[in-house]
Amino acid sequence: MVTNFQNRDSLYLKIIALLSTVRWKNIIVTVFAQYLAFLFAFNTKDDLWNSLIKTNVHLIIAATAFILAGGYIINNFYDLEKDLINRPHRTRFQNLISDGFKLKFYLVLNIIGLLIAFIASWRIFIFFLIYGFLLWLYSHKLSKIVFVREMTACFLSVLAFFSLALYFKMITASFLIYGASLFFVLFARELYKDIIWLKGDIVHGYESIASTMGVKFSKLIFQLILLSSIFIDLCFNFYISKIEFLYMMSAMGIMKVVLIVLIGKNNNPIHRIMQLLIMLYILGIIWL
Repeated sequence: MVTNFQNRDSLYLKIIALLSTVRWKNIIVTVFAQYLAFLFAFNTKDDLWNSLIKTNVHLIIAATAFILAGGYIINNFYDLEKDLINRPHRTRFQNLISDGFKLKFYLVLNIIGLLIAFIASWRIFIFFLIYGFLLWLYSHKLSKIVFVREMTACFLSVLAFFSLALYFKMITASFLIYGASLFFVLFARELYKDIIWLKGDIVHGYESIASTMGVKFSKLIFQLILLSSIFIDLCFNFYISKIEFLYMMSAMGIMKVVLIVLIGKNNNPIHRIMQLLIMLYILGIIWL
């Protein structure tokens, strides 16, 4: 009886560790953002509820979830030694799953994701084939190259949303500007991660902007990037007149100014504010 309980607890912990490895919270946020984009940004002909019967949309979003989960696993596999320094407790817990199982599960997730994408559309299949390859390339090679590492991570985060834009053929000016503004915010977040994870990068020879150019320079770039994002946001005055959207962008602008000020101080809530800012970007899709 005791052995059965131990086996059950061990299996439960491994399932939790696997979910942590695929970063299920990030995937849920991405899926939620894609549904918002579909229902409010791309869906222009059908009413809100009838549009949900479109099978291909659900397939595309499911394919995104599987491919992203695979990307997180392969990133965890390649960044293991660095993460043991930067995030020791979480990484040791994730190591309840063997490397061999992670690689097999990575292949299974990608195969399932590509099959779902192929059922939806051959164009979507090609998109996710390239996207899955880029996720692997980032984890295997690009994450070790200074500046390319940060740029690629942001590009891949934003690119996940373009599958629906590609399917609906609705890559508009406002959509591109919104993507560019989000890209700059994500770039700032990557710079901040470089700063707080500096020790692990140096020990294992990972080149980042913080490790090669210094923390002070990284903070300056962080501020300039967020300032650039604010200027990009001003472009929405020429494309979108919805007052709710402009209020949302104003709130985001205030948060960016707060981040610009806080980056120069220690023991600040930058990470939480960045999370809230990204959530506001997701909610802003409703009025895009």
